[in-house]
Amino acid sequence: MALITAKKISDKEKIKLEINKEIYAEIQRYCDWAGISEIDHFFEEAASFIFSKDKDWKKINSPKVTSQVK
Repeated sequence: MALITAKKISDKEKIKLEINKEIYAEIQRYCDWAGISEIDHFFEEAASFIFSKDKDWKKINSPKVTSQVK
């Protein structure tokens, strides 16, 4: 079962990147297998997955709770 599902997002930012060609080939195979027609969706979902699982990242990006003592 694929961890990433195909869906469209309308608000996009164009970027350029270079990655290892073996990794890119595997990403393409994964997308073919999962029915993902646009590779940008793979990167968006992979990044979202990392953001949701990285505990240190969550700590520094969570809203700070401030208490006021009166």
